[in-house]
Amino acid sequence: MRKEIIRYLPEITVPATNKTNPVLLRVILSEEQTQLDFGYAALSIYVNGGWIRISPETYLQLGSNGKRYPLKGVKNIALAPEQVEFESRTDWCVFSLFFEPIPIADCVLHMIEAEKPDPNDFNYYNIALRNTKKTTVVAWALA
Repeated sequence: MRKEIIRYLPEITVPATNKTNPVLLRVILSEEQTQLDFGYAALSIYVNGGWIRISPETYLQLGSNGKRYPLKGVKNIALAPEQVEFESRTDWCVFSLFFEPIPIADCVLHMIEAEKPDPNDFNYYNIALRNTKKTTVVAWALA
């Protein structure tokens, strides 16, 4: 059985709050899920670097038709109201968010953590997934 997995290096044209933290590192599309990988550096304004979490209500939305794809899992980040506490201002975290699968095709999508975001929410708009910025991995599995 052949399974196609597409890895995109995303182009973000309009971040929600012009924040550079967290950084969207890549988007992986497969038939099973859509994965967004982020890197986050602890903030120096906090004595111990602060904290990080994501709302379980976070979703992806296609720019073309507005269809929503809910969050279905996370790795290395807490779901609110829980949070990951940093130990120092030099800590960092790489985490992944897993969503229902979007179509494997070039598109523009938005990641929405909150409809009316505050400065702590991670909303990203106009994430462009373009054919020129992807690598394709074909995985073979025995049926």
